[in-house]
Amino acid sequence: MAKYLIPFFAFEAVLLLTVLFFWTWARYLSTDSKTKKQRLRTVHEAVHSIGPNPGGMQTTRNDSALELWLRSRFATYGSLENLVLRAHSPLTTRRLLILMIGLFTVVVALGLQNHNNPFLILALALCIAGSPVLWLLKLADRRRRAFEDKLPEALDHISRALRAGHSLAPAMGMVGQEFGDPIGYEFKIVFDEIGFGIPFKEAIGRLAERVQSNDLNFFVISLTIQHETGGNLTELFDGLARTIRHRIKLRGKIRILSSEGRASGWVLGSMPFVLMAVLSLINPEYIAQLWTTPQGNTMMMIGAGLMSVGFVVLKRIVQIKV
Repeated sequence: MAKYLIPFFAFEAVLLLTVLFFWTWARYLSTDSKTKKQRLRTVHEAVHSIGPNPGGMQTTRNDSALELWLRSRFATYGSLENLVLRAHSPLTTRRLLILMIGLFTVVVALGLQNHNNPFLILALALCIAGSPVLWLLKLADRRRRAFEDKLPEALDHISRALRAGHSLAPAMGMVGQEFGDPIGYEFKIVFDEIGFGIPFKEAIGRLAERVQSNDLNFFVISLTIQHETGGNLTELFDGLARTIRHRIKLRGKIRILSSEGRASGWVLGSMPFVLMAVLSLINPEYIAQLWTTPQGNTMMMIGAGLMSVGFVVLKRIVQIKV
């Protein structure tokens, strides 16, 4: 009898763990759950911003005293908050700071334990601690480009809705329903904020602050002027959509023409690391002189500085603003 009970209980345990895993994923980790929580958080912030602080999302009831103090004393903290918002990251600013401080502490502790050069340890710790910020910058840039690619189509959709007799706010709500993330999500936020009493000018201003796109800035500025002075909205949106499409085509041509310079930057930038990996496999003692001797540490710091300068120069050469 016991030999049948053990497989039965093992099967029940595996089944229970599987159900628990899927329940946790659907409740906390799925895309729909994250989107729903983010929208609820945005609506909560919008409701509280109507009260004594019409300035908005910067001082909600969820903010701790420490966060309020950091925001008032350090402009960098506000920049990190804006970056987390633009990247649509699951990390909060508080968690991001804890992660960066933790990475910095671990790298410094490991380096001092091995008695390495303190300047090299500090430089390496700063680079590793700043890697989450670089990751968020990459996410924000990718999200901005995805938003810009769909913006002309969204403007055409709003223009058709206006011609059909809808007002501007419901037309933006239709964009939020018909389009996917990120442009549909951002227009949903604008529609919700207007519905909860946020002034129209402030709602679209927040949209521009969250996305930080030059194409969207044209839309926001034109819409703000039209909201104050009046005019034909459908012609405005048609003209903006046409202008933004021309800008996207021009950016694509520039990206093609500058592809050789970007490829050169990637090849030249990755070559030292590839060469170091190859030498580590062929002759580890030879390459170990770089991090075990003071002269090697100095060479690594000089090389890292020169590579940073080279990356900045190449980026400025191939990055042409449209």
